[in-house]
Amino acid sequence: MQDSTQVAQTTANSIQLQPEKHVFSLWEILFSGGIIGNTIMVCIFLLGVLALYIFLERYFFIKRASKETPNFLENIRDFVQDGKIQTAIDYCKTIDSPEARMIEKGLARVGRPISDISNAMQNQGQLEVSKLEKNLNILASASGAAPMLGFLGTVVGMIMAFFEISNVTGAVSPKLLASGIYTAMATTAVGLFVGIPAYFFYNILVTNVDRLVLKIQTHVNEFLDTLNKPL
Repeated sequence: MQDSTQVAQTTANSIQLQPEKHVFSLWEILFSGGIIGNTIMVCIFLLGVLALYIFLERYFFIKRASKETPNFLENIRDFVQDGKIQTAIDYCKTIDSPEARMIEKGLARVGRPISDISNAMQNQGQLEVSKLEKNLNILASASGAAPMLGFLGTVVGMIMAFFEISNVTGAVSPKLLASGIYTAMATTAVGLFVGIPAYFFYNILVTNVDRLVLKIQTHVNEFLDTLNKPL
């Protein structure tokens, strides 16, 4: 009888000594930082949505602007050499592209000094570049703000965790310390998860804009060379 009692007691003690397993819950980790932590987390997610929207909107806008019209410069050159300036202007109006609008500005000033034509086209080019770069500064800000908000959430979470530990009398449970730390680190992870892609999105768009501007400048120079050639 005594042996059976000892076995039962030993079994109960072994069950009590088994550590309680904590089930991994992503939702609990992300939104267990209190009001301040949850507010920061929501701000980071909103920045991620904004960055993705700006990237997709700008990417397809630049892609449409980069679409080439077959034989565009050749047609303009033929119109200019034949003296059909108004026909060339009307032809440019039918094409929705930055270079067409720039060349249209130049054609509208044919007969003036070449410097006036070049200045008018450059002014139009600045407007076109500003359209292409619209909201890119917001995307750049999001790529930097998301990690910074993540770090802020981590600092706030660590402060709250150590504040809770300071209120505990006696030995501090490692579980209490660990739960506070991983909750605080979650904001940093999410901030980097949003900031790194946003940074790549920004650089992709800037590269595409630079390529388009270089192509437009090449075509504009070819147009000016056409005007400089004797008829």
